[in-house]
Amino acid sequence: MLKGIFLIVGAATCWGMGGVAGQYLFQYHEVDSFWLCMARQILAGLLFLLYAALVQKQDIFAIIKKNTWDIVEFSFLGILGAQLGFYYTISLCNAATATVLQYMAPIFVMVWMSYKARRCPEGRELIGIVGALLGVFLIATHGSLDSLAISPIALFVGILSALSYAYYSIKPGELLKKYTAPTLIGWGQLISGLSLIAVSNPFAPVGTWNMSAYLAFIYLLFGATIASYAFYLAGLKIVGPTKASLISCAEPLASIISVVLLLDTKLLLPDYIGMGCIIFTVLLLSLPKK
Repeated sequence: MLKGIFLIVGAATCWGMGGVAGQYLFQYHEVDSFWLCMARQILAGLLFLLYAALVQKQDIFAIIKKNTWDIVEFSFLGILGAQLGFYYTISLCNAATATVLQYMAPIFVMVWMSYKARRCPEGRELIGIVGALLGVFLIATHGSLDSLAISPIALFVGILSALSYAYYSIKPGELLKKYTAPTLIGWGQLISGLSLIAVSNPFAPVGTWNMSAYLAFIYLLFGATIASYAFYLAGLKIVGPTKASLISCAEPLASIISVVLLLDTKLLLPDYIGMGCIIFTVLLLSLPKK
């Protein structure tokens, strides 16, 4: 069990540090968020598909032939919206805020499930909605109705990213019964990444690139994508989905601590309270019902 907990914490930390690596590239090397997302998704998609084909011995083209529209829909509404929205939000504010805003996804999943069941949210679900709204209010306004503490576009894109992440969590249910996760994620990453070629040249990286910038990008590809995925799946087998979802709340905590300590990002007390409200809400909704 301890090994499983460490694996899930490792996965969450890798994910959280991925946002920090992105902020580092935006803040110190003026890298374009569209180019970064495109390059990362194309390379990660190819790596996932190679793993599915060579290690898992999967027919990676079956999903393209039989579920064409499903994989295209998942690629654009799920992966592209979540990933591009996340990194674009970071470029507009900071990794901690972007991570916590995207962590509102379970709230949207809960609202959707309530709608499907034709019932109103009740009990801790209502507490969760109120807590999430309070958290976003504090992050966006710092408690003052006179002005916004972050730009309206950052808030808007951050919430859109959470909506896409919620879709990303719901959509694959049926597909994962027929195809392995690396096959599904691989095609989703690759297709969404290739679509960004329309707005960014993959062979003309924007920004100032030196060894530290390349190392940050390599971490985004292998640490925040491949390693985090491998750690999470390995830990999930040991601790189960409920504990895994609870422990995964270490991701925004890792992001908050890292941007403050490593990138000298200034967060105020209302930011911490607002982020705490959203993290508490996710923890509350992750607990199993009696």
